[in-house]
Amino acid sequence: MSIVDIVVATDTETERKALRERVYPKLREYCRHQHGLEFQAIDAYDGVDPDDIHDSDVRKLRMKLLDECLKFSAGPCFVALIGEQYGSASLPAEIEASEFEIILGRSQNEGLSTRVLENWYCRDENSVPPAYYLRSKTDVLPDYCNKTERRAREVAHTEWRDSFTEMKMIFNETVTRCLKEGTIKPEQAQKYYTSALEDEFLHALVNQPPSVLQKCICYICKIPHLTRRLIKIIKDHNGQTDTDGQLPQDALAYAKLLRLRDEILPSLVISSDLHVYTSTVLGNHKQDYTEQMEQEYIEGLCRQFYTDVVKLVNNNNNNNAQRATEEIDGVMEEMIKHTSICNLHAAFFDFERRVMDQIKEYILAKQSNSPFIIVGGPCSGKTLLLATCAKQICSWFNNCGPVTVSCFLSSTDNSAYFRNILTGICQQIAISYHKPMQIYSNNIEEIMNCFVSLLEESSEQHPLTIIIDAVDQISETDNARTLWWLPKTLPPFTRLIISTTPKKYGIAQKFMSFYTNAACFLELKPRERKECNRILTQSLLSSNRRITSGQQIYVNTALGQCTLPLFVNLLYNEVLCWRSHEDIDDQTLGKTVHDSIERLLKRLERRHGESLVSRALGYITLATSGLGEVELLDILSLDDYVIEHFWPQNGLPVSVKVPYYSLARLQQDLSGFLVGKPHNGVKLLFWTNRHFPLVINRCYLRNLKTVQQMHNIMVEYFSGRWSSGRGKPLLITLLHQKPTEDQPMHHQILELSPLMKIFVDRQQPSQPWLFHLHSSNPCLVFPNHRKVKELAFHLKRTGRLEELYHDVLSSFASHQAMVKAGHLVQLITELEENIQTKNRREIRFLAAVLKSASCLLRKSPDQLPMVIQMKVLPFVKCLPQLFKFLKQAYYEGLKHSVIAVLHSPVNTVPEVNAALCISGLTVATDIIEIQSQSLVLVILESGCVYAWNLEIQAPWEQINTNGVKVSGARMSDGDRFLVLVTVHSTMLVYDFAQLSLLYEVEVRRSLDGSMAEILQPISGFALCSTNTVVWFENSTVVRIFDLNFSHTIRQLNCQHEVQCVSFSTDGIYALCGQLKSTVTIFNIHTGLQIAIVFMEFPVTSIYSIFQSASSEEIYVVDKIGNICVWGIEDMTEPHLLEEIVCSKDENEVLSVELSSHSLLLCRASCIELWDTLSWNMSYKFKPPKNAYFIRAILSQDCDSIIAVISGSQALFVWKRETGQCVLILENRLGTPLRLSKCCKQKALVSFTSKGFLMSWDLDCIDTASAISRTERTIQTILLSAEGKHFYTSDGTSIIFKWSLTFCQIEATFTHAGLVKHCALTRTGVSLVTADVSGDLYVWDTEAGQNLHRIRCGDVTQLLITPNDNFVVSLCEDRISKVWKLSKGHIVCNIHIHLKKAMITPESTFVLGLHQQHLLAVSLWSGSIVKRFECTDKSDIVTFQTLRDHPDYVLLISSSGSIYTWNVAGENLCRQIQLPINFSRQLDDFQVSDDGRTAVISMTTESINVLDILNGRLCVISTEGTIFNQQLTRDGQYVVYVCYRDHCNCDFHSGVTLNIARIIDGKSIGSCYLCKIPSCLAVSEYDLNIFVGFEDGSVGVYAVVDYPGAKNKIKNQLSKVAKDEYPPRKKDWLCKNLPDAVWIDSLHEYSQ
Repeated sequence: MSIVDIVVATDTETERKALRERVYPKLREYCRHQHGLEFQAIDAYDGVDPDDIHDSDVRKLRMKLLDECLKFSAGPCFVALIGEQYGSASLPAEIEASEFEIILGRSQNEGLSTRVLENWYCRDENSVPPAYYLRSKTDVLPDYCNKTERRAREVAHTEWRDSFTEMKMIFNETVTRCLKEGTIKPEQAQKYYTSALEDEFLHALVNQPPSVLQKCICYICKIPHLTRRLIKIIKDHNGQTDTDGQLPQDALAYAKLLRLRDEILPSLVISSDLHVYTSTVLGNHKQDYTEQMEQEYIEGLCRQFYTDVVKLVNNNNNNNAQRATEEIDGVMEEMIKHTSICNLHAAFFDFERRVMDQIKEYILAKQSNSPFIIVGGPCSGKTLLLATCAKQICSWFNNCGPVTVSCFLSSTDNSAYFRNILTGICQQIAISYHKPMQIYSNNIEEIMNCFVSLLEESSEQHPLTIIIDAVDQISETDNARTLWWLPKTLPPFTRLIISTTPKKYGIAQKFMSFYTNAACFLELKPRERKECNRILTQSLLSSNRRITSGQQIYVNTALGQCTLPLFVNLLYNEVLCWRSHEDIDDQTLGKTVHDSIERLLKRLERRHGESLVSRALGYITLATSGLGEVELLDILSLDDYVIEHFWPQNGLPVSVKVPYYSLARLQQDLSGFLVGKPHNGVKLLFWTNRHFPLVINRCYLRNLKTVQQMHNIMVEYFSGRWSSGRGKPLLITLLHQKPTEDQPMHHQILELSPLMKIFVDRQQPSQPWLFHLHSSNPCLVFPNHRKVKELAFHLKRTGRLEELYHDVLSSFASHQAMVKAGHLVQLITELEENIQTKNRREIRFLAAVLKSASCLLRKSPDQLPMVIQMKVLPFVKCLPQLFKFLKQAYYEGLKHSVIAVLHSPVNTVPEVNAALCISGLTVATDIIEIQSQSLVLVILESGCVYAWNLEIQAPWEQINTNGVKVSGARMSDGDRFLVLVTVHSTMLVYDFAQLSLLYEVEVRRSLDGSMAEILQPISGFALCSTNTVVWFENSTVVRIFDLNFSHTIRQLNCQHEVQCVSFSTDGIYALCGQLKSTVTIFNIHTGLQIAIVFMEFPVTSIYSIFQSASSEEIYVVDKIGNICVWGIEDMTEPHLLEEIVCSKDENEVLSVELSSHSLLLCRASCIELWDTLSWNMSYKFKPPKNAYFIRAILSQDCDSIIAVISGSQALFVWKRETGQCVLILENRLGTPLRLSKCCKQKALVSFTSKGFLMSWDLDCIDTASAISRTERTIQTILLSAEGKHFYTSDGTSIIFKWSLTFCQIEATFTHAGLVKHCALTRTGVSLVTADVSGDLYVWDTEAGQNLHRIRCGDVTQLLITPNDNFVVSLCEDRISKVWKLSKGHIVCNIHIHLKKAMITPESTFVLGLHQQHLLAVSLWSGSIVKRFECTDKSDIVTFQTLRDHPDYVLLISSSGSIYTWNVAGENLCRQIQLPINFSRQLDDFQVSDDGRTAVISMTTESINVLDILNGRLCVISTEGTIFNQQLTRDGQYVVYVCYRDHCNCDFHSGVTLNIARIIDGKSIGSCYLCKIPSCLAVSEYDLNIFVGFEDGSVGVYAVVDYPGAKNKIKNQLSKVAKDEYPPRKKDWLCKNLPDAVWIDSLHEYSQ
């Protein structure tokens, strides 16, 4: 939004200054925060020398700016400050020769001296027609702009003012006479008399539509004592009879002002909504107009101006606040950007017709199934041609809607990675054809498959054309330059056009080898000089210019050197300014494009100053996405090197800023080269050709210190460091500065220095990540798009990594802004590729979380706080650096939702890393952790060794054996040697530090009894210190090889074929496992056999040998899983300690692991876990039905087992204690082929069948595995009033007691049979349960004691009275009983069966349904004391008691009637009739404690809320089928779970937890649940929501829609921050036998 103000500069200087300093900054902040608009007030007199104000160039530029504001401003576009002066007319910048010569001759005839005109005006034959132009001031007066010689400059200015006055006088007198004589027409004379005020006033207000006038404001200030004399002169003149009498010039000017102010303006007010305000300054004499009166007037003007502009902004942007919060998707932003590039470049198009016809023929041809390539050198016009094609394609098709997707890589900022480019193209196609697409994928194959499938969406009615410009700009990642991604054949209605340079990377040659059809090839050859001359001549004539024949010679010479379109454009820009009398030589014009650009920059420096040009163009070039005009002004104002040029000569101002006029002039001179493109409603300046940044970098950005300083200034701007009036320090010289008397206190004079340090307000805007609209709706938030785009980029360029981490990477506001701005993919990439800052592990985890929820966040960016709460809260203790981030997410979430997560039961751990190693992979032989360098080595069978730092996204190749296949790899101690064994029985030894091959050795074995050696396939090898031990297939020989000296030092001979070798912990002994269950022990240093042991099992081979942590035992495991434990206190005499024989039908062992005191054996059919202290099998796990285990390892804390199962790509985690599968590690990138634990980096690394490396954080796996779960689906949740614990049942024989503080199972209550019913006292002290065998149990929940076990028979319902004293056990086939909770004594029997029973709030009656009646049964006698029957004899469907009104009950009948029954008085109080279908389909009926509100639910997608007092039924619509709902006891909210559309996203399952406010039916919070819920409960007082899930876990959430909610969240987070652990779980057992039996026939019980 831009405003142009028109003024008489000398008349309103004080007012304009007040507006600039006091009002404009406030308006800018208001517009940014309230409407998402950039406010820009254009005062084109600010920064203009007073002696230059009346220049025609200034006036022309003002008119251009006014036009732009009238067309494009989103708010007020024009403000006029009109005082008592009309202003002066300008001297014409150019006068036709015939007209000037008439004036010159007439002046001479009148005896006027024309020497001043002849001195200042010069004839120019290059003008069409010829004209006289006003020479520049510096041509006539060289000292006019001399800043070093102040006296000379003042003399020059005085001379100019005298010349200006004299020329004005000559023109006024002579033109007036010529008008009377008719030698000059009135329209020609107009320019000599009209002031800028009148020109701009009439242009802005006259003949404008009402929509423009209502956005204009006029302020009139009348000072009567200044104008009375002039009005009297005008009246006297009007009364004269002599018509030849002329008014004095000041009176004539005032008459024109009166016409504008008092005639035209009132007429516009009457006919439109033009805003006009008039002020009159009172006083009879000039001295009466005091400074105080002026200040009062200015203050009033500022207040009125601010109020008026705010009102206009609000009126014109009522819906903009909502639009601002509707984030522009990153894909849409990309489409808009490329479309704007098309429109821009097409405007400069000038190609031969045949070129366009060839492209048009390709696009319209029916048999074109190959891509089309355009080849041309740099600056040959490829981009111009493609942009024009993209714009004209729609006009080429008839009766159809073509889709054009364009990608101009030379004009974008994300052309580095091909996968990003291809993803962007896919997303544009998907949006154009209304097809869904996953927003994020790291797999280039998946992206390519998506691209190919989207091409098939084209049709005859909607043909598709894809344009990719400058494919040679693509980076070499993904081998994109080989063009493998181009389809062999295109679908019938799809066309693909690319462009490239002829030789770069051989792209054109590769294309021609793929596609031999010559019709699909177009080469843009250099133009002929003649053709370029024709274009240049036509362009000059269109601007009423030409050049002389002498000048044409040098133009021809230049065109002989270069005929590129950009060169011709630059040539036109230069010769356009040539005068016919100028001397041109062979050095005037450049010979190349870069040379011409440099000459253009030098001309700009001479005209605008080197500091402004170098820094303004440098900042635009350094910005990652261009800069807006207002941003560039702000940044230049922060640059002391620039601000010195605009520093006032006298005084020390409190604020200073680069004037807009200076930038506007520079932009005007770069027209066509520096243009604007739209970006989220802001016009960003960018270069139309990439060669401009190249030259600017060479000319202005070669000094690294200067570039660093400029990046720092941009960081200061986008971080808002100097906003809100904070002054930035500036050092100024004191030699010519004299501080005023009222010098501000913040000016500091430096001691012993002629410099003074002052703090000057640079009028900078605030730069929050998010703009929160100041409205009643706190959810209206929109991102700071420009900060999102720029800040991180410049922080990295300046090396300010600490700020990058704190302000961007670990700032929740930064993440939220990027997500809302549609840059989720960019955010994920930024986090994944972060290799510079600290806490990279935590940053990578955040990237994984965002990636797992990508589709949800794309659809609902406001869900980010909830995603972080759900995904990060469970892991914040093992990733403590994320606590601050999590805290920010909670506090930001309070602004958008009333749901906060107290406990999140995650079911997976996001993969922290996923990266493609290489295409066409087969098998990885080993994964090795290099602890000294925090690396993981992946050794491939093909001979490639890849290194992967888990904190960096992409692995890199470190070693390549050049095709030699590898069978295994090991790393020596200290990470010194890397040993690779090949399939050719050779060993490659590398110096890992230098990554150099030290030597290659053929490993041979000796023949028995001879000196001969033969090559034999290597079976395996192992490293011990610097020794390599190698054994061979079908051989009893073991060779020991010294890595230091590269030779074999000894050979060990075993009895049987060697299967495995391990070493003692001290490295002295080698333990060789062989066939026939034999282990031989050798001394490595001597080669002597020390001992030999045999296993007493059927003949089998040894699989693994381990030594215990105490080094006193060895564990020997054979191939089928038999285990022998040998004592080795004396290695020479091992003795058998333990022997474990497995069953005969077991499978062979697949993997073995010893960790801590646990030995894991993995078979296809089972996993066994042995305790090495007691040698008891701790646990045995079976795979799912029809599946088998492939591999298994222990978790980091050994409390869980991680396994790979056939038929699944995911990894499964079992809790060893319970045998439950507690976690699934998601993976969609191929079947895991190899697993490895990297202990130092705390990562589980997997290599998949598709060649991907994946990593999960081991601490996170342990944390997620430790989350409590019951064995089966949660069926019931019991809550107590004390709120510290809750209880669940899952249909087993166990009731679980949970700690709310830790949300962990604190205790279990085990019963003899499956628990059928349970009830909890209000205080939570006692728990009553009933099992399927008919036993009742009473538990002390604190002590865990089973107080009573009573045999009573099958129970259908358990009720506890509100006073916690009595229990009602209802039976269907037996007598129901009321009994005392504490003693178990029967109080009375109830002989009638009650359904849906409830106890009244005062613990007096038990209410229940029996046949068609509602009965009230006394809890003291068991007899029926009250009975209710519907008057229409209909059945009672359901009922509810009212806690606040204990005597009343609400009932619903089958006829749809709602009754209010007074139980005590036995009378009917009220009746409401519902639609009949409600009672027939009734699913739920809940009533608030006060009886005012009820929820009536059917199995639909809506909730019916009944206002009982007013008898009004309201419907709350939901976004899916309701699974469960709960009305809070106070009746303010309804909490419900519903199923939405299912999504493939890893994060949500399509189930959401929602809260709706009853009073207005508005949804005030929602949360996607990560798994399937099974039950729901809401606590009474603190409004905690408990959700039970099918996997046995519980999630806890809180309603935070009340004043103390923030404190509740604060307390919860403080608990998370504390390093506390839950108490050890206790298991309580029931009594073995019942201690009481109730016998119905005797109506008594026996002990």
